[in-house]
Amino acid sequence: MATVVHMVWHDAHSLASSWIELSDIDVEPAVVESVGFLLVGVKPNHIVLAQSFTGDECDHILAVPVEMVRSMQVLFHNV
Repeated sequence: MATVVHMVWHDAHSLASSWIELSDIDVEPAVVESVGFLLVGVKPNHIVLAQSFTGDECDHILAVPVEMVRSMQVLFHNV
């Protein structure tokens, strides 16, 4: 079974590469969009996606804490 999803999530990120004024700190979140195969039940309290599959192995695994996920849409589901 393969479920491919599009997920929008907020990432933790660095605000600057060197010293900056506090007033220059960007208050907007780092919004990330990811697409991948949904891996259910792999890591508690996380949405886990894989980029590629072959047999029982997968590659480029992304685990995002559920609290950081803003939306998720199923693009493809094969039973």
